[in-house]
Formats: sequence, structure tokens, C-alpha cells
Amino acid sequence: MLKRIAIAALTALPLIAGLTTPPQARAGTLEEVTARGVIRCGVSEYGPALTAMNENGQWAGFYTDFCRAFAAATLGNARAVDFVSVSSLDRFEALRQKAVDVLSEASTWTSERDLGGLAFPATSMMDGQGFLVRRDGGISGLDQLKGRRICVISHATSVGGLNRVNKVRNLGFKIQEYSSIQGSFAAFFDRQCDAVSTDGIILASLRQQLAPNPADYVLLPERITREPLSPVVLKNDRRWEDIIRWTILATIAAEELGITSANVKQHLNSTDPEIRRLLGLDGDMGARLGLDKAWVMRVIEQVGNYGEIYNRNLTKVLGLDRGQNALSSQGGILWSPPFR
Repeated sequence: MLKRIAIAALTALPLIAGLTTPPQARAGTLEEVTARGVIRCGVSEYGPALTAMNENGQWAGFYTDFCRAFAAATLGNARAVDFVSVSSLDRFEALRQKAVDVLSEASTWTSERDLGGLAFPATSMMDGQGFLVRRDGGISGLDQLKGRRICVISHATSVGGLNRVNKVRNLGFKIQEYSSIQGSFAAFFDRQCDAVSTDGIILASLRQQLAPNPADYVLLPERITREPLSPVVLKNDRRWEDIIRWTILATIAAEELGITSANVKQHLNSTDPEIRRLLGLDGDMGARLGLDKAWVMRVIEQVGNYGEIYNRNLTKVLGLDRGQNALSSQGGILWSPPFR
């Protein structure tokens, strides 16, 4: 299910409620999730490849699949997720107010955010800020947008990216900010601006979902930023941060080792030390995370390795190749530290 939150209501809760229990006595996020029986995962609706309701009434997409991976690791069931809708305006406050346990959406890992009490456990996708333009507009490159109107969502790194490229390349963009990503796209489709700008994969996904005719719009090839996108948790719970980090890395390690949802059980008899440690057959990593030995086994069996997650969402839905989100052994930048 998908829930929506009202941050104003959360912040209005009596402060005394937070003073009745000493900080050291509070349960960690893992204990809270276990007691509740579901993970509350904050997501933003970015279209069918990333986060959207599919034709079967189920939430699907790259980011929602990682919510399910976290649930499989901690609760044993990839379906044990409450999806909570957040926006760029309220997502971090939702986390701070504990309306969600983890954010799994397009949050860029930056120094300011990292030093502000938020933890970015591991990059789940590398992207870059791009531009979507009308095919009939005659624009094929960034320089042709000089002096043009650019629609962008406020309270996101995209505004900073536009301001920087404005200064560096003297492009004179007329930046028009909107409170939601859907609002910026609606203004673009209504010809209130000449381009809409955000992460390239979001542009591709929302073009397919929102455009009257997706073929009428072109994603320019140039990227003006690097956007390391990561789930987000609070920095004061190291165990929970470790669980989120190593769940992501487990999907990458499984792909590196050729372990898929279809063959993972066949590897239970493996003599390869790397495979045995990853699947919990040897070592005590699960116990050190507060989990059981089969946590990675469940993630891969129920959700898949990184390649499976990427391909069924971004490749199947949008036709995107892996690019820099391929394994380092295949020309990309993805790799996992060894499970030892």
C-alpha cells in the first residue's frame, strides 16, 4: 500500500512524548521494524521504471524493489513493506520524524546532507542531471538552450546544477521552480518552458508516464552533474545503516558471482568461499547485523541480484542499457567489497 504523510502534523506532536524515554533506552530501527512487522519505505512517484503502480495494482520499479529487498533481509518477506509517498520538500523531515524507516528514491549523496545528520549507506544508482526538450523545437545540444526557460523542481540538487552551469558556461537560463516534479513536467508540456531538467533516468521514466506522446520529446545526451543516488537513513543508528548498505552490496556481489533468483538455491552446495560467505553458509555476518544466516539468500531469491532489478525495470520498461551502472568488470562503476 502507499501512504501519504503530513509533516506539519508530525512536527506538531507534543515534545514531551520524546522526553519520556531516555535516548539510550530507545529501540533501534531494526527492533522497531521487527515489532511492527513491516518496513515503512519512503518513495517518490517517478514513473513506471522507478516508482509507480503497475497494471496489477502493485507498486513496482527500481526503487520499490530495493524497499522489498530491505524487507526480505530483515523480515523474511519482500512484501512486508508500507510505501509512504514523500516529495523533495518533505522527504528528509519524514525520516527525521520517523514517519519512514528508510528513503528509497532519487536522493543525491552530497556533503551538506551527509554532514547534516543523514546517512547514505551505498550508491544504488549513478545518474546525471539532463534535459528533456520538444522534438519539434530544433534543440539538439545544451548550448542551444542559452537564454531559454528551464522548468525544475525546487528543494533538489537540480537547481544548484542549473545555477552552476549558468555561471560556468554563461548560458543565461531562466530558471522556473516548481514544488513537485509533476508540476514541472505539466508546465513543460504546457509550453511554459523550453526544457525540463532533473536526473536523466527520471526524465526518461516520467516522459513515458506523463507525456501526451512520448515520441514528441527528446532527452539531450549531455549531463551537467554526477548524481550518486542512495537510500537514506538517520545517522544515529549504525546497525540499520549497515543493514541497508550491505543489502545493496549483496545484490551487486551476487551479480558478480553469477547468483540469480533462479539459481540461488543451486549455490547452497557451492565450495567457493566467496559464495558460501555471501549466502551465510560460512561466517557470522548475519548475526553481526542482527539478522539470521539466510538474509542474503532471501534477498536474491525474492527480489534478485542488481542486474535483475535493473533490467526488469530500467531496461525492460525504458530500453536503457546499464551504462555506468554496470559492474566494474563490464565497463561500469559498480562493485562490492568482499563478504569476508
